[in-house]
Amino acid sequence: MSNGATPTDLERPEILEERPMELIINEAFIERLEKAATLYQGRYLPLAFKLTNEHDWVSQGKGRYYLQASGAEKLCNPFGISWGEPKVEKINKEDEHGKFYEYVVSGMFSCSALGRMGWFVGNCDSRDRFFNARPGWNPSNGEGDVRKAAFSNWITNGVTRLCGIRNPSEEMLKRAGLDIAKITVVDYSGQGSRTAEQASGVISEAQAKRLWAIARGKGWEQVHVSILLESFEIAHTADILRSKYEGIIKVLEQAPPAEIVAEAKNRADGKKEAST
Repeated sequence: MSNGATPTDLERPEILEERPMELIINEAFIERLEKAATLYQGRYLPLAFKLTNEHDWVSQGKGRYYLQASGAEKLCNPFGISWGEPKVEKINKEDEHGKFYEYVVSGMFSCSALGRMGWFVGNCDSRDRFFNARPGWNPSNGEGDVRKAAFSNWITNGVTRLCGIRNPSEEMLKRAGLDIAKITVVDYSGQGSRTAEQASGVISEAQAKRLWAIARGKGWEQVHVSILLESFEIAHTADILRSKYEGIIKVLEQAPPAEIVAEAKNRADGKKEAST
């Protein structure tokens, strides 16, 4: 070499000062960490969860609670969370069970309050158990649902990871003032999602909405449905037992029977006479 140095000379590091390396994990560090942990568990997490309500969470049982996109969006302004334009991909796949598709949404998130940023991904495919449990749903007519779910999963994933609020305990949610009994329990049996209160035997809100959608589609008016429910000894749709639900749906899938229409007319005529 031009300067006469050997490879060994070049590779040997030059020691400028010999002194013991300062310990990173020391008493001062531990004290700061303990204080930070107390603030994090005692104030930060409950405050973050307090920005949400019971409808922003779902439970998959066994103490597992997951924040939904509605709750994640409520955290964005207080924490200064924003994201760039996402990349959306549809990927067609095939395996031994047949063909299916997956939507993948990815992009950058930043949190000004915590000084953090990252690249996150959200996805959903056409075999999603929640969608496939819906009566009448199929991958052909439900592609929009899959795409929107992938986008929602992307937002939820980005927000919860940036804020560090994934997998909360039941105790932590209670400390934030949330009523665990009102959190929806995800049900993949086809009976719809329910709250813990509804799990006692009555139908879910989603099932009630489906009932009214079917009824209106077949020309049933509210009074017609009320008369039908009376025949089942039920006063309101919220009181319908799951054991009776399918039987009621079968009736609603046909046009209102003549006897129910006649009874509705009799009641309307009776009200007119009473008012005169």
